[in-house]
Formats: sequence, structure tokens, C-alpha cells
Amino acid sequence: MNRSITNCLFSLLLVLGACTKPLDPKVHFDKGNYAEAYQLWLAQAEQGDVVAKNYIGILYYLGLGTPRDYRKARHWFEQAANQGYADAQYNLGSMYENGEFFDIDYMKAYMWLFAAHKNGNTHAANRMWGITGDHKLFGNQVARAEKLAEPYINRKSDQQTKVQNESIP
Repeated sequence: MNRSITNCLFSLLLVLGACTKPLDPKVHFDKGNYAEAYQLWLAQAEQGDVVAKNYIGILYYLGLGTPRDYRKARHWFEQAANQGYADAQYNLGSMYENGEFFDIDYMKAYMWLFAAHKNGNTHAANRMWGITGDHKLFGNQVARAEKLAEPYINRKSDQQTKVQNESIP
């Protein structure tokens, strides 16, 4: 091929590559482009992507790329938590523990945190210890919360293994 044509094609590919936006919302999130990340994750979440549901919840919870809205954060966390996604379970448990959008409920908080811990979230144990160590629940309540968590344990999908410990701070 002629050298000038090759150079022209190479230049065209560089220009086209520079003009396209990455379709990975995590790239936008990590760069602080939260509005773009929100749009990409929302489309994925609406298609059932459990990781995207958790991220949409995080964006609503923190008010990044969208106005802060605890009701919507809870909605998305619940959807992913009910599917067994550990990080969403942790996030939902944290909301119950802190009383964000609803009354403080240590039983539900512990239930979701226990499920998150059993499903692999490494931060959940500290929060569980905070609830039990501060005597916010009695032993029988802890046992009941653990029993209530059983349906949400080990319900992992292939998507859940892609990202772990993407929890709200």
C-alpha cells in the first residue's frame, strides 16, 4: 500500500479513536464524569445488570451525576440486594443502620449486613460488630436477623463476580 495512504488511514484511526467516548461507565466514574457514568449505568441497570443497579444507587445516594435522592438509592440498592449482590446488601444495610430515608432499623440493618458478609463483602463484618458490640440487638434478635438473611445468601450471578466491594463510604 502507498505510504501516504497508510499514513492517512493511521491518522484517521487516531482521530476517530480520540472522538469516541468510552462506553465503560466505570471509566467515567473514576474520572469524575458522573453524569456520563449515570447515563451508561442507568441503561444497563434497566436491562437487569445487578452491578449497574448498585452503582445507580451509589450515584443517587451521594448525589453524583444526579440529584441526591435516598428514595431512589434505596430502590436500586433493594433491587440488587434482592438478587444477592453483596455490595448492594451492604449499602442497604448501612442505610437501615443510619436511618437514611426510613427509621433506623437495626434488625434489617443486621440482616442485610449479614447477607453481604456471607456473600463476600469485606466491610460488612465491621458494621455488624458495631451493631452487636454496642448492644443495639439482643442475641435472639441477631439469630432472627441471620435467619431472615438466608434467602439472600449465595444468590450470586456471573455479573457479581466482575466487581466486588463497590460500596458507599
